[in-house]
Amino acid sequence: MPRMKGQPGNRAEAPGRLALVQSFVNSVNVEFGPDEFATAEGFRRWLARNELVSRSVEPEELDRTDAIALREAMRALLRENNDAPADPRARRTVRHIARNCPMVVRFAGETGDPELGPAQPDVRGALGTVLAHMMGAVHDGSWQRLKACQEHRCAWAFYDRSRNRASRWCSMSVCGARAKMRVYRQARRAEAGS
Repeated sequence: MPRMKGQPGNRAEAPGRLALVQSFVNSVNVEFGPDEFATAEGFRRWLARNELVSRSVEPEELDRTDAIALREAMRALLRENNDAPADPRARRTVRHIARNCPMVVRFAGETGDPELGPAQPDVRGALGTVLAHMMGAVHDGSWQRLKACQEHRCAWAFYDRSRNRASRWCSMSVCGARAKMRVYRQARRAEAGS
């Protein structure tokens, strides 16, 4: 399982397999960079670090650009989990990429439970695994808790562990404070203009 470092607001990473989806979306720091998928080599390192492909797999440029498109479509879906309107374009992107990422039913050992796994041990299989983990989270109910920060400059994927699922920002002390300061300044300008 991926281990993410530097979660804003000292948040814990998402539980179980959803941590892979979170790591995938957070492969770029939207506000400050870097983008791990900016180069084929960076993308290959991310795949290998998350044990999705063997070190000998070399992603092609189309694989890398599809990974970026899928990442940003998933970020848009995570915005929806944080009260943004539905994004039909993101849904089309996910469907389009998923068509080329076949999954198969496999069993863990002789007596193991069935699970979905990639049809091929390549980059498309890795993207399929990310999508399968997303679907697993939808079915177990944890998907709605994975959100993109409402701060437009940030958009970091965070896991909302609050009882009422009301967290809006990855970090209250940074992104939450920015949003509240923006509202305060707008109110002051409105008062001055009256």
